[in-house]
Amino acid sequence: MPEEGSSSTKNLLANAVFSALVVNSAYVKATLITRDASVRDAVSSVSAAVGANLSVAGDSETIRKCWRSSDLVLVGADLASLVVGLGLAERGDVHLVGEDASELLAWSVPLSAPALELPAQTGFLSSLLSGPANLSESDSLTIQVFGGSGGVGASTLAAGMAQRSAALQARTALVELDEFGGGIDLTFGAEKQPGWRWGELSSATGYVRDIGDQLPSIDGVDLVSMGRSDVGLPSTQAVRAVTRSLQRSHEMVILDSGLAEDSPVDANLNLIVVAADVKAVLAARARIKAHSLQDADLVVRKSPVWSLDPQLVGETLGMPVCAVVPTDARMAAAAARGGAPGGSGRGAFVKACDKILNELVFSSAGGTNG
Repeated sequence: MPEEGSSSTKNLLANAVFSALVVNSAYVKATLITRDASVRDAVSSVSAAVGANLSVAGDSETIRKCWRSSDLVLVGADLASLVVGLGLAERGDVHLVGEDASELLAWSVPLSAPALELPAQTGFLSSLLSGPANLSESDSLTIQVFGGSGGVGASTLAAGMAQRSAALQARTALVELDEFGGGIDLTFGAEKQPGWRWGELSSATGYVRDIGDQLPSIDGVDLVSMGRSDVGLPSTQAVRAVTRSLQRSHEMVILDSGLAEDSPVDANLNLIVVAADVKAVLAARARIKAHSLQDADLVVRKSPVWSLDPQLVGETLGMPVCAVVPTDARMAAAAARGGAPGGSGRGAFVKACDKILNELVFSSAGGTNG
């Protein structure tokens, strides 16, 4: 038995409380990978009957995208060889579907996926596709912030936008998805505040109730932070379940993705922060190409040593510049006092954050900032 007050006891208690927030392993978003019309029609019929959100993918590019963002993936036996050949990252909630039992058996092991023979196992397929009762659509806005290279201030920008969003009276959550970020709560001076970090949320799956009251919160920003003893990020399932819970309960969710290679979460707006420096621009160009970030909006960081023209940075990367973030002396002073970025409400950094929120996010949402 662990001693009372030990970290293992605390984790057990947190997981016990957390389990009460999990309704079931319902799936909000499912993808069927097939070109077989018979399989497509069978799965679509079940999906329509239970009101599931089902998309169909039949090409490599769409499969790669849906593999990351879907709660549930159904792989038709006809495209199992294609999926295996793509070398996709391992994930949970993948099932093989088809009408030929021998074909299903042949591909179940290579895919590490249980097989569903149709129509015999339609009932089980229905339970997989069923969503939780009373699940409502969210009006949340989600911004994901990536760093074009290390040390360019992507986490600072994410924190600043969260601070400004909360100042505009939007219920706001900031989620750290950079496993080497060190704890976004440190940026807010909230490292000693009680509440759940990723360590306590690692068992999340499926549909999760509102967890806002369980998180560290400062100046109106609810934080999902890496803990000091956490090793790596939790599973894709946990990241997706927690983020979607926040999207249902918060008006603004900002994801600090840092140098993460892939994200399991769909965002309304993706930002990539790039320093106005030749080496940083070249590193960002390679990263953008490798991880298909061409549709992200570009934020250029300026400083006395990062002095390239922002438009030149944009032209080199083939991306429009949505904002320029210059050096702001107030930032260093605020950090020394343990204040969050943007907490002063003044300065060039705050103006850059407000520009992104007002012009790119709130305006497209019909004036959320009122």
